[in-house]
Amino acid sequence: MPITEQQLAEEIEAAFNNDSDKVVNPAEARNRQAKAIAAAIFKSMIGRTTIVTGTSATGGAVTGEGIIQV
Repeated sequence: MPITEQQLAEEIEAAFNNDSDKVVNPAEARNRQAKAIAAAIFKSMIGRTTIVTGTSATGGAVTGEGIIQV
């Protein structure tokens, strides 16, 4: 089940806060933050339903629905 927008915001904030008020190597801290934010975004996307619309090869409209999976 995907996480909510509020949960995503909380996870991103936590990614920044994990290295706050510590003496850290900036490059390592940025790497940890990037990985934590990427994981949070990934969790927010997987399991979501998406609607795709387009045009068929013959010119007719097509619509499809799917669930984002890995």
